[in-house]
Amino acid sequence: MSSTLAEAARRADQLIAQGRGELVRAVRQASAAGMTQTQIAAEIGRSQPEVSRLLRFHGTSPLGRRLRQHAGEVKGLVAAAGGRDVRVFGSVATGQDHEGSDVDLLFTMARPLSLMQLGALERDVSRVVGCPVDLVPDTVLRPDLRDRILAEAVAL
Repeated sequence: MSSTLAEAARRADQLIAQGRGELVRAVRQASAAGMTQTQIAAEIGRSQPEVSRLLRFHGTSPLGRRLRQHAGEVKGLVAAAGGRDVRVFGSVATGQDHEGSDVDLLFTMARPLSLMQLGALERDVSRVVGCPVDLVPDTVLRPDLRDRILAEAVAL
């Protein structure tokens, strides 16, 4: 009986996590499409502060927590290089990262960076986070990936 109960609890936890992930994705897509937090809240029957929480980076996996822990340092390095508006996308943003995952960060450049400067910045940020990091200026997104990346991207 206890193994059946434990299995039911595991399944319930998985369903809750899947449902939360689905809600986060839908809210982020609505926001990316131009809906305000107030409009989203009215549409889904939730409060505006809850919508605000859903739009923020949660970083609940081990890698996500490490990135969240070093967010200030990461944003500082990007700012020192002339960047701003650092956003997380990819597996860490969607909660699908695993032990071998890297971190994908989107950012806005105030001034163009050379490939050498971008590479040095990636190396510095990777050192801080403790894993490989891909830094992607938002001006160079491939057209076929742009919509997906912008829909996933959440402020660090």
